Amino acid sequence: MFCPNCGKKVNDFDNFCKFCGHDLRDDTEISDEQNYEDNYKSSKISVYQDTDVITDVENTKDTEESVQDDENEIVVYEIKKHCMALFWPIVFSPVFVAYFWIFYVNIPTFWGFIIALLVLMPIIYPILRYYSDRAVITTSSLHIRQGAFDVEEITVPLNKIHLVRLRRSYLGRLADYGHLIIEKENSDKEISYRYIQNPDDVQFILANSKAYITEYLK
Repeated sequence: MFCPNCGKKVNDFDNFCKFCGHDLRDDTEISDEQNYEDNYKSSKISVYQDTDVITDVENTKDTEESVQDDENEIVVYEIKKHCMALFWPIVFSPVFVAYFWIFYVNIPTFWGFIIALLVLMPIIYPILRYYSDRAVITTSSLHIRQGAFDVEEITVPLNKIHLVRLRRSYLGRLADYGHLIIEKENSDKEISYRYIQNPDDVQFILANSKAYITEYLK
């Protein structure tokens, strides 16, 4: 501390200034009281500031969790294509290959090859679709990706699915495959995903998505 009379530095426990003899006892008491008040006020302000921070965290916690739930989707089921999607291309492949060979031999030019290749498209395109199409059910949505060249991506929130139907032929019942038909709320357009495995399981999961996801996440 410093002497208030002469301004020189003295020890904190001195009662009198050793330079000018000034009585330091009254000044020490006032200084101690002032330090106590300052410390009390600063500690009070820090407590209020900490309280404000905690309040802000609590108010934003629910919002952050809801945003993270939307961003961090978890795939709970993958809808796989059935091999019957390749049935008709395989059956008719000899016919199309024969036509391809006829065009390629009789028109041995670049354009002849292109025409012959177009003849094979009824075989090539279903094969490409079999490997490129993908559909998954996540914790919040149904995501469908369809198409080999003109790709279409569809996302339907699970709580917006109005109706789930299956279209199955007699062969589909025997081989356990079908075509999934989805109807959204407030929309007349149907969303279809063809040749899926285990169609009954997919229909059940979409119809009872909340219970299935709860059980899956346990």
